[in-house]
Amino acid sequence: MSRRFAFIQAADLVDYSLMMAKDESRAIALIHELRDKLFEPIVAKYEGEVLKRMGDGWIVAYPNAASTVLAALEVQSGLAEHPNTRLRMGIHMGDIVKDETDLYGTGINIACRLQTEAPPGGVLISAEVYNQLSEKQCAGFSDAGSFKLKNIPRPIQCFQWRPDKLTVSSRSNEVPTIGVERLVAAPPDEETKAAAEDLHEQIVYGLSRRTGIKVRDMSVSTTGRTTYNLRGRFRRSGNRARVNLSLVLLDDATTVWADVFEDEATDLFAFTDEVAAEVDAKLRLFVNSLDNNRIGEIPDENLSVSELRTRAAGLFYECTIPDLERCVSVLDRARRLSPRDGMSQCMWAIGVLQRYKVRFEAVEGETLDELARALDLAVELLPQSDFAFFARCMFRSLTERDPTKVMSDAKACYNLSPNYPQAHIGLGYAYTLSQEYQKAAAAIRKGTELRNDPFWTYRRLQLAVAEYCGADYEEAVSTLREMIDLKPSVRGFRKLLILSLWQLGHHDEARKEEALAAQLEDVENFFVQEPILPDTHLWLREALAPGSGDVLRFVE
Repeated sequence: MSRRFAFIQAADLVDYSLMMAKDESRAIALIHELRDKLFEPIVAKYEGEVLKRMGDGWIVAYPNAASTVLAALEVQSGLAEHPNTRLRMGIHMGDIVKDETDLYGTGINIACRLQTEAPPGGVLISAEVYNQLSEKQCAGFSDAGSFKLKNIPRPIQCFQWRPDKLTVSSRSNEVPTIGVERLVAAPPDEETKAAAEDLHEQIVYGLSRRTGIKVRDMSVSTTGRTTYNLRGRFRRSGNRARVNLSLVLLDDATTVWADVFEDEATDLFAFTDEVAAEVDAKLRLFVNSLDNNRIGEIPDENLSVSELRTRAAGLFYECTIPDLERCVSVLDRARRLSPRDGMSQCMWAIGVLQRYKVRFEAVEGETLDELARALDLAVELLPQSDFAFFARCMFRSLTERDPTKVMSDAKACYNLSPNYPQAHIGLGYAYTLSQEYQKAAAAIRKGTELRNDPFWTYRRLQLAVAEYCGADYEEAVSTLREMIDLKPSVRGFRKLLILSLWQLGHHDEARKEEALAAQLEDVENFFVQEPILPDTHLWLREALAPGSGDVLRFVE
């Protein structure tokens, strides 16, 4: 057994399995051409040693950081215009342990993990390697943020490079950085300043849990460039307190987000905890859309797995059926690039489920089995992800319809993030299935408090359903009227309104609404998706589905 220190380059051919399935002979010929004419000659040029060949990939050791990176860039530049071939490369450093049969070492593991996170045609290097490069050698690399890699205890800060030809129309290669400034306390007494500092720390912690951004605590250091600064004032007067926050884009001083939080504050730190939870939930929605600007119009085939997830999230927030279809396609590619990426798996599952819910179709056969496998894998890989448990909760609500299992996932989601809106939505699903309608309505109401949520009206439909099933028809009418004011063209909302009015005995008003509804298209709509229904009200599925026509026939 031998041990030595080296700079380690892991390289992998993108979509090799797909190529083999389509044309095995051509795929093998492609690998031979890549190996003999480009990759391994460049490895030799920079004094690299091929430690392992894996059919569609390599592990290579180099004597120094510069040789490792320059070799990678030369290979990728040589492939930039190739019509069929893309490599992903990851670079790290560390000890290599070798015996008669295999290679070992944390450095190798991290290099291979970084390779799976690298963009096709690009290179992803750890900060440890980046810091060994000269200023000239760093040119073209951009800060890619930190990555939480499987079986690696700490996040790895990384830098990314891709050829100019693969970054056409990209607005920026840098992940956005949010600087959190110290809150101004008024009055500046010790108690108010302590509460303001506590809120500041909670905001920094909450943002630090988000992916797709970097966070800088400006109370600790003001050096370094930030993209946005979060600033605000913590004001207390008597038994009331108010927090004003704004997020400012530093390039042009534009305020891109602002909010005010005000309430009774007899217990100042309880108030601070409540505000921190609200800020975290509201900024989570905003932050999810920030990183999408970075990748601009780069084609899907040139995006890394994390970038594909970012694009998919941006498409999902558009709340249209075509964008939903495109979202699923993007996530299909992410899953193909990295089959064990848990977040891609559960995002894909949510997208597919939404497609079925929009169509009011049952999930069956191979799709049902594939979704179950994807979500079980996501939960296994991401046991600390509230989103993974919510995704499986939603799946089980629609397919297995077992209140106990649904509640198990909903509680797991809630225990991880009590302020996560979807945690309360999941509880609402479980209570609806177990016919505890007051609890269901209360949970869903809590989960739809954020009016800036692009899915607000879609999620409020589930609230109206819970109210209807619980015979609280007046509340259902009130909820639906509010939704219709925001989206008057959505016929599905009016269908449930008509049924609710009829149950209240307002038959003339119900017929009037029916006449108005008849003037609207009775087609698929993103905001009207199959709700979670108890066994007693499964008939509502047919009544609310697109193309159901006159809904009064279900109750007359």
